[in-house]
Amino acid sequence: MMSQHVLQKSMKNRRTFGRKVFLPLLLALMMLVGQADRVHAQEIPVPVNLHVVLLKKVFSLCKTLQGKQIKVVIVFTDASALVKDEALTGFLAIGIQASACKPNQMAKEAGDADVVYIAPGAGAAQKFCEDKGILSVTGMPSLVESGQSTVSIGIEAGKPKVFIHLTRSKTEKQEFSSDLFKVARVYR
Repeated sequence: MMSQHVLQKSMKNRRTFGRKVFLPLLLALMMLVGQADRVHAQEIPVPVNLHVVLLKKVFSLCKTLQGKQIKVVIVFTDASALVKDEALTGFLAIGIQASACKPNQMAKEAGDADVVYIAPGAGAAQKFCEDKGILSVTGMPSLVESGQSTVSIGIEAGKPKVFIHLTRSKTEKQEFSSDLFKVARVYR
């Protein structure tokens, strides 16, 4: 049997281990998860479930997509898996056929797509969209501002706003209704 003294010392060692090792590890993990959410929140200013609905309206103003049963492929990385899940759920909920793949699977999975949704970290999709004439969309306005994606939903004056890169849309062989340009922020 363990003496009372040995038992107390063992319990004290466990508490010390918990405070010195486990607690800092737990805090570090929580900070990483929180940091990842903040990074995506900065990159994607309009919640995914909302900007997906707004993208559906943009699709209706894209002459290239009119009359089609639109197929969206979400391109993501491990770091943007949560965004992929939210976008996939959002597109399916509003009746748009959607699937997802990682950048290295695009040739196989996205060849017949009408739209490629670029999640954070999946920049390799840009060249693919150019080569295939596929509309690139994203929740990250910075990609539209820099000409790396055609359409995004951002924030302007505190409200969601469509961002469109005109030169990029031509590179992807997309044509939009003039009605879209009346309500969008246009980049060249």
